Amino acid sequence: MREVAVSTLLTNLQHMVGVDSLLTQEQEAAVRSFNRFGRLAWERARWPDTIRLEPKLPDVQVRSIDVTAGGSGYTSAPTVTVSGSATAVATINADGEVNGIAVTGNGDSYLSAPTVTFSGGGGGSGAEAKANLMGVLEFGSTPATAIGEILRITEKDPYAHGSPTEVPYRVEYSAGGYGKVVLVDRATTSPVFVLHRKPFIDYTSASTDYPYIFSEYAVLGAYSDYLNSDGQMDKAIAIQQQAEAIIMIELDKLERQQGQNNFIQFTTYGTTISTAF
Repeated sequence: MREVAVSTLLTNLQHMVGVDSLLTQEQEAAVRSFNRFGRLAWERARWPDTIRLEPKLPDVQVRSIDVTAGGSGYTSAPTVTVSGSATAVATINADGEVNGIAVTGNGDSYLSAPTVTFSGGGGGSGAEAKANLMGVLEFGSTPATAIGEILRITEKDPYAHGSPTEVPYRVEYSAGGYGKVVLVDRATTSPVFVLHRKPFIDYTSASTDYPYIFSEYAVLGAYSDYLNSDGQMDKAIAIQQQAEAIIMIELDKLERQQGQNNFIQFTTYGTTISTAF
C-alpha cells in the first residue's frame, strides 16, 4: 500500500487554509479529521489495501447441551460435569426431572462432542444429555492483528474453486477482544477461508503510513471541518462535495477500471450462484 506521512497532510491543509502555520490545537483537530475521514473511506469499499483473504483454523467449543432424558427422583439440581474445559448447570422441574442445562463456559479445543454426566441431586438418577458444538474464530485482541469486519467465509479457497460452499456465521461479543465469529452448526477443526477487513487504526501527527489513496479526501474533509469551526458553513458544504468527488474517483478505479466487483449470493432451489453488481 502506498503511504504518506501525516505531516505532509498537515502541510497540504495549511496551504489550503492559506496560513503560515497551524496552531497546535488546529493541528490536533486536523489529525482528528484525518482519522475520521480516513475511517469513513476505509470502511466504504473493499479496497485491496484493506481487505485480506486468509485461511483460519476455528476453535471448536460447546454451544449448547440438550437434555435427552430427564431422569427422576431429583430433589435438587444435579451437578453437571462436561469432559474437557466446558462448564454447565442444570435445572429441574416439579416432577424431579432435569428439564434444562445452561452452558456457563464454552470450553475450547474439542475434537468431538464431550461426555455429559450428572452427580448428586438428592438421589435422583437417569438424566442424560448431549452436547452440541460450534466453531469459533476470534477477531483478535490487538489492533495490528485484529479483524475489523467479516465479509465472507467459505469452506475452500474461492480463488481455486468456482463456487465454494458458504459457511453460515454470526458475529458476537468476546470478552477481552474485538469480537468473535461463531460458525453455526460446524464442529470440525478444518480451516475455513475468511474474507475480512483490517480494522482502521488511528494515526498521529508523527505517523508516516497514512493510506495515500485517502490522503486528498482526508485533507479536503479536514478543511471542511476547519471551515465549519470558523462558521463558514456554505464553504464547508462546497468543500465536502469536492471531497466526495475525490473519493468517487478512487471508487471508479476500484470498481470500473480494475474490475474489483463485489458479488451478491443468490440461492435458488438449493443452488448458490454469484452475480456481480
